[in-house]
Amino acid sequence: MNKQGYIDGVDQLIEQTSVEQVLTHFEQPLPQKSTGEHRMPCVFREDCHESSYGSLTVNLSDTAHRIYCHSCGIRGNLLTLIHGLAHHRPPTGEKLRGNEFKDAVQTLQQIHGQPASKKSEHQASTTPPLPEREPEPPAVNIPLKDSPNERARELVTLNEQLIVDPAEMNPAAAAYFRKRPWLTPEVARKWKMGYLPNSSKSLLRGRIVYAYLDEHGEILTYFGRAPDFDRKHAQWIQNGKPERSRPMKTKFVKGYHRGLELYGQHASRLKDRKIEDSLSQHGLVIVEGPNDVMRLDCLGIAAVGLCSDKATGEQVEKICRFAKQVAKGRVSLMLDRDEEGEAGAKELLWRLSQWDGTISSVGWSDGPNGTALPIIQPEELNAEIASAVFAEGDR
Repeated sequence: MNKQGYIDGVDQLIEQTSVEQVLTHFEQPLPQKSTGEHRMPCVFREDCHESSYGSLTVNLSDTAHRIYCHSCGIRGNLLTLIHGLAHHRPPTGEKLRGNEFKDAVQTLQQIHGQPASKKSEHQASTTPPLPEREPEPPAVNIPLKDSPNERARELVTLNEQLIVDPAEMNPAAAAYFRKRPWLTPEVARKWKMGYLPNSSKSLLRGRIVYAYLDEHGEILTYFGRAPDFDRKHAQWIQNGKPERSRPMKTKFVKGYHRGLELYGQHASRLKDRKIEDSLSQHGLVIVEGPNDVMRLDCLGIAAVGLCSDKATGEQVEKICRFAKQVAKGRVSLMLDRDEEGEAGAKELLWRLSQWDGTISSVGWSDGPNGTALPIIQPEELNAEIASAVFAEGDR
């Protein structure tokens, strides 16, 4: 006798379905390999994206145990992944049951071009319908000064506590700044960033802290970077990349939706004459991190940052809007020259190509005239290399 809600052949269908087929159905980036593990942002909880442990591991080889999120702990098979991609929330219970299970199976059947299974009268009478959920309001970020939370409003002036002189910092933070000689106290103050001492009461204490501004120049939030992350990351790789001890690079305040914004998006900086000239000549440059944005700004290059190596749909839409407003639709991608950055650039290039009026290109891969560049990240550019790279890209 079949279990309640069981659909004949579903186990076989799960085994016959590849992860690539499911991701293609939902228009998601595909794995770069056919075996092992594929990492992607968690599809169940948006706040997982704010954690360095928030990536969803998809096992390309094990059909029974396909997915596991290292932040929210959700695990399951291919149907669980389908549910998350379709609804962007966890199953109502610990596992898919009832209508949620049947909806996922129907999607699986659609992926294979099969007609959806019909419910029997017995199933319809014995399986109670799931309660309807109220539609969630669209995600939005509001300036700290307008927050209903009094403690959040008090953070508006957190940048006034930040130390910008390396001589006054602890050794790790001082080394972080001295490694970037262009990151002067004047630059730090301009961007409302600096080192937050351990004596602070903020949860970001002991980190290099950045203010994230909205398009009008109002502070939306602050986020912090571990000053000794590079050392810890190198040690982690040397130890074999154990997932439980993966070091956290960046910490965002809980509840902030960073996928809605672009670092450096405030309009006031786009009125600078040098920046206007850059937009006219090179287009709007897209980079990954805040340091990349600041470094290019020092060189007179107009850039905005994803704070990730992948762009969200909201960020793509904003990039296209900005490009049309200030750069005649031109976009130049300068994500990091590593495996993740190049994969993200390829995906973003394709997504931008779907927008009318946007002309996008890759700003760098190798050096001028095909020579190998000695740097990986835009923040490592000096004036000479930047001049050569952009001259090559403008041809």
